[in-house]
Amino acid sequence: MARVVGRPIKPGADLLLNDDEKPAYIRLHDIGRERRSRPLQEFLNDVGGLMLSAEAPAVASFVAGKVLQRLLKTGKVRPEGGSLPGAPEGLDDAINHLAKSGRKYEAIASQFRSLADKLQWRRGRSGPFASLNFGDTHSHAVVVGPGGMEERADLRVGVIYMDRYTRFPDHVQTQPRAFILLSPGEIRLGDSEWFSAAIGTVFANDAGQSFAIRCTARPLLAVWCQVEPET
Repeated sequence: MARVVGRPIKPGADLLLNDDEKPAYIRLHDIGRERRSRPLQEFLNDVGGLMLSAEAPAVASFVAGKVLQRLLKTGKVRPEGGSLPGAPEGLDDAINHLAKSGRKYEAIASQFRSLADKLQWRRGRSGPFASLNFGDTHSHAVVVGPGGMEERADLRVGVIYMDRYTRFPDHVQTQPRAFILLSPGEIRLGDSEWFSAAIGTVFANDAGQSFAIRCTARPLLAVWCQVEPET
């Protein structure tokens, strides 16, 4: 499976932001002029609803709320077609498990299944404490944002996929970021202890704070979002 390989990692890099080129400039009057596909809009609505639920931590809901407010207007929707790297092997297993995890996840699984092959999947860059062969067992993609299905420079909605028994390298995040797990996983935020999290767990990690995530017997699938800094 061919996936995009980025430039060498820089010390202190935010490993979810391995941009290979400057984000496309979207003129202000172009924002909101196009329509999203129904699966993409429903995916954003349903995932966003979970991140704003009463059970979600306030900080995560605050970050997600700012992203969802901006998503009321669309960016530049990428035309379908053309050659894109295929979705990661094993992704179907994670989606199938999500679909069997309850009615509210069944719809999200169906929506994401229809989006997966339209995403630009990028191979993960290794770093401190990463699992062996991390570059071959992790992929991530931007759904909305620089290089995403909807190109824009003011926010990002991304997805992370990891094969079984994979550990993402420790790294420091450059912006406040909210996450929702669509599979079981284990998380460590800053200097805290590792904790196990179930499907549907919502959490946030602040700018300048280290972040680590890993999975065991099931592949990991997660969605994250952030507001981009103004330039």
